[in-house]
Amino acid sequence: MAVAALPFAFPERFDIAIELLERQHLTVEDFSATGAAWLAVAFIVFVCASIVTMLALPSKPKPFETNIDLDRVARAAFILNAVFVTITLLWVSLTAQSMGGFRTMLLLVQLDALEAREALLDNKLFTGMRVIYASLPATGAIAATILAAGKRQGGLSPKYRQLCLISFSVNLVMLALLPIVMSQRLLLLQLIMAAYFSTCMVHRRLIGLQYLPIGFVLFMSTWIGRESVTNATIGASPIEVGFEKLVFYFSNDLLNSFMPLNREFDHTYGFFTFKFATYFTQTDGFFRSLLVDQLEAVDAIRGGGAWSIFTMPYVDFGAVGASLYIAAIAVISAIVFHKGVESISGAAIYGLFAGGYVLCTHTLYFANTNFVAMVMITAFIGSFAKPRQQSRNALTVQPAE
Repeated sequence: MAVAALPFAFPERFDIAIELLERQHLTVEDFSATGAAWLAVAFIVFVCASIVTMLALPSKPKPFETNIDLDRVARAAFILNAVFVTITLLWVSLTAQSMGGFRTMLLLVQLDALEAREALLDNKLFTGMRVIYASLPATGAIAATILAAGKRQGGLSPKYRQLCLISFSVNLVMLALLPIVMSQRLLLLQLIMAAYFSTCMVHRRLIGLQYLPIGFVLFMSTWIGRESVTNATIGASPIEVGFEKLVFYFSNDLLNSFMPLNREFDHTYGFFTFKFATYFTQTDGFFRSLLVDQLEAVDAIRGGGAWSIFTMPYVDFGAVGASLYIAAIAVISAIVFHKGVESISGAAIYGLFAGGYVLCTHTLYFANTNFVAMVMITAFIGSFAKPRQQSRNALTVQPAE
């Protein structure tokens, strides 16, 4: 809230952020006591549900799985990641070829980054192409989790340790560069956070705090790079534009959390909180036409972007339904946390959840198709985490007498 209040407290210093807020018709009057009361109630519901769930779970989680064939799960992670990377690079390469080459594509990025992004979206290789690209944080994060498990317990051969390091590094580089053209900068942040949190879960303590500034600088470099090409006409340095645009997002997100609570509208019955379900079932168009009046009404009561974790379910279900949904999210998260210190897949999935909570003021990330795809892919790779083979003597079947 302190960052979100900066443009209103210092309008002359944050003139770019104020201008962007005015474009979204957002003002300080959108704050209200009703909105603050609901956000407080929603937070209390979340905390209470989390506490009750943790009390209901066993007091001590199981010991971290140590008899796991790490090479097997590392091989699965590397192969799947290689497929995703290949498809993504092929997508970009074919799009560049259709535009006359990479040089032409880079020139278009400098002149009109939004048009370059649309060119990429128009040249998708198949339906769901963006989910493949958006799943790179999942394969990168589980590679980092495997590396952490190998360091803690051993059992990861030098070959597969190197392959995991390659997977993580390649994904980090790709997600630092491609969002400058394709947007979705949050994918880089999700990879950094998921890898860090999952590594801490494996070790059951905070580690590597010295690397956090490096991650922050990397993300801000990508953020500023994107803003420098999409806001080239603003008369300010790229660093100033990037910083003010970041402040604008904080202000926009906070005001978005208040706006629906100040107005009357018809609820949208899960259209936003279960967005991933309509995507995977290809029913988005059907429900969009069914709820066309409600969607037009709610579009008029928000600025740019989506709603936060406590507001989006309110838009869909109202106060009672939103309370139940928020409690369910808290219960699931507590269970995932409990399982996160027991296994590789549990740690990696909790890393994704933890990253989702960092982003929850920007949007209800758990309703995002990308997030659900990441969890599914992480669980799939985790299914290859089988126990090591026992010695041949132990497996030999004794002949019947």
